[in-house]
Amino acid sequence: MALISGVWLLVVFASLLLILGSMQKVTDTAAAAEAAVYGSGKAVNRVSDGVDAARKRAGMTGKSYSIAGSKREITVTFDHKLQIPFQNLEWRRSEILRSKVIRPVLFIEKVQKARKIRDMLVP
Repeated sequence: MALISGVWLLVVFASLLLILGSMQKVTDTAAAAEAAVYGSGKAVNRVSDGVDAARKRAGMTGKSYSIAGSKREITVTFDHKLQIPFQNLEWRRSEILRSKVIRPVLFIEKVQKARKIRDMLVP
């Protein structure tokens, strides 16, 4: 019975660690995706910088995210470690999320210009 209870406790605690680590990765990924999308949304109108907006949004979570980007894309990465209290093990969770800055007005203008040129060339 002592062997069975030890194995049972190992399974219970390993399951809890797996659940907690998975939940933490999901919340980290969601916060990074939110920051990337928020930054790309702010960069659409060209009034504010999308990278700074993403940094402010990611700074609200209290965790460290690496944010880079340009006028066309915002990239948010994270690399967090979960310490496992058994033989100094750790679970490394990392992700890279990208969000493109899409300006629909410019796209529509390009399509309209292309249609005008097509209509002028085709009788």
